[in-house]
Amino acid sequence: MESVRRAQGCWTCKKRKIGCDRGEPFCNNCIRTGRECLGYGLRLAWPDQPDGRRRVNRLPEQEIRSPSTNSEYYGKQFLNVTYADLALAGSGSPPDGLAVMRSGIARPKRLISFIPNVHERESYLITYYEGRLARMISTIDVNNGFRDELLPMAMSNLSPASDGLRNAMLALAAFHLWGPEQALPYKAMALRSLYSSLSSDSVGITETQLATSMMLCVYNVFDETEGNWYLHLNGAKNILCQLAGVRGSLLKYGFLYTWFLYHEILGCFVDPLRQGKDGPASIRLRRDMLFDPSIIVGSLGCSVEVMEIISYVNGLRAIELKGESAAFSPGEQLCRNEEWHSIESRLSNLNQRLDPESETKLPTQERTRIRTTAELYRIATFLYLQRTINNAQVQETRTVYLEQAFRVLGSMAVCTSPWPLFIIACETESDAQRIVILQTLDRMDEERHIGNVFVLRNIIESFWKQQDLQVDSGRACNIKWWDVVDLNTVAPWFI
Repeated sequence: MESVRRAQGCWTCKKRKIGCDRGEPFCNNCIRTGRECLGYGLRLAWPDQPDGRRRVNRLPEQEIRSPSTNSEYYGKQFLNVTYADLALAGSGSPPDGLAVMRSGIARPKRLISFIPNVHERESYLITYYEGRLARMISTIDVNNGFRDELLPMAMSNLSPASDGLRNAMLALAAFHLWGPEQALPYKAMALRSLYSSLSSDSVGITETQLATSMMLCVYNVFDETEGNWYLHLNGAKNILCQLAGVRGSLLKYGFLYTWFLYHEILGCFVDPLRQGKDGPASIRLRRDMLFDPSIIVGSLGCSVEVMEIISYVNGLRAIELKGESAAFSPGEQLCRNEEWHSIESRLSNLNQRLDPESETKLPTQERTRIRTTAELYRIATFLYLQRTINNAQVQETRTVYLEQAFRVLGSMAVCTSPWPLFIIACETESDAQRIVILQTLDRMDEERHIGNVFVLRNIIESFWKQQDLQVDSGRACNIKWWDVVDLNTVAPWFI
């Protein structure tokens, strides 16, 4: 019986209608393309699921289909507001927070395949992480730290810290392939190993522990229901500060540092009051004067200089939220206006560049894609900065930058960066622009299959509903999105 099954090839290749080399336990076709090999065993077929060999009962179609992406009705579904939306809009003042998750909506579950050999399973997951996920979560694949730095850390020795990082990687790959049920054992082992490495009996703080905490942050990006992103980020922050203390408060721009910087600054974007009086630790601890902040970094999708300006705008929002701006003297207000215009000019003239090695090794198409992504971040940061000041001149400039943003989006096959897309979505001025955003989200979800895209879409549509209801009630439509939508959800939708 086994020889008959093996002669037919694996079920994955059979479904794809290609030849199979019948490798054991997984065929090389599936390993090479990062697909799940469904094996060679028997599979049951049910009469109500057509397989081409049985007569199909023609029952009335009961499924309600959404309009296709090229339909004239596509994108109109966000106009279907709920009672809660109307109640919030009718309050006459911006609500304290807007719930964005709908209890009746659930993401489809992945099929779970049984893989008998645990060691082969882990090898398959590491291969999937290296070939698929490491490329997906970095804009630049040359000197990709998610592969070139983290994998040696995870495989170098048998210390608890390395075990933690390796299991966090396995959890990430298992979740992306098969869902949370298969990822949970690896995540639990990662947490136990990290705790063991941080115990009093451990040798000391290491970069591997920082990497493990950050990889658990990334797991929260994939699983929108996990809810511990801030916990892991705070743990990474404590480790980073201890590493800085060991090295005399000097930190250089390395992969781990910029990876943490990205999460910390965008975390403060969601809740600016988390930033603190002295600013983010990732900026406060930086002492590398040789690094060029205009270089595009793969783990960021843009340059460090753009992230520093995002952090500056987060600080402006924190001042507004605390009500401190009302107490400024005329002289202080003048200084702040001069600083704002200086930052605006700096951002307008910023030229983000690839590092020389990437410029040499990458093909033209890849270099164009990377520069386009970085430009999208720059334009979104400009729109974010301008939203902190509302006047006629700023509104005119904002419209010009918004048009540039949509030209950039139109030139991209797939936008894989949630944060700039959110900023642009909140500045849309027409239904046509909104539909472009929804189509971009569709392509992003098809490419990434990550839970935070689902949350991002809900937040954007919730803001649009409130924006439209504000107009219908006769109130001003030029509202700030942070006064309408509660961004502080359990899922890090902005990463």
